[in-house]
Amino acid sequence: MAEKTKKNSIELKRVVMVKAIVTEAFKQNLIKELERAIGNLDAQTAQITDRSKAYFDSLKKKGLMQKAAAFKHQLEEEKNKQAAAKADLTMKIEEAKKLQLGTEFVQGPLEGPVDVAVGDNLYKKVGGAEIIVKDGIIQEIRND
Repeated sequence: MAEKTKKNSIELKRVVMVKAIVTEAFKQNLIKELERAIGNLDAQTAQITDRSKAYFDSLKKKGLMQKAAAFKHQLEEEKNKQAAAKADLTMKIEEAKKLQLGTEFVQGPLEGPVDVAVGDNLYKKVGGAEIIVKDGIIQEIRND
């Protein structure tokens, strides 16, 4: 009988949403993480600027003005992307500061396995799962 059951079931992956109950510690950790990400962006931008200046100067010295102009344009696009990412992170910091204690904050999805078998409701098995955590400790598992 176990062999028959095995043939009529399969393991699938499903998305499980992780939500955190907002606490003061959670807010502070979230803000620190976002600030760290801004620091990383700033360091990347500085590194790109330093490296690109030497490359740009070498292109100009070699008389490769078209290539230098294209490189400068590409560099400006990258700087704009970095600035937009920094602005987004700064906005997220402001939003994090306004989070209400006790509310749920979506941290993101995780993937996990689920066994489905003949006769199961597929939509109930693979959808709607949530894990609720408070300061990293699982408080509740919701399987809709």
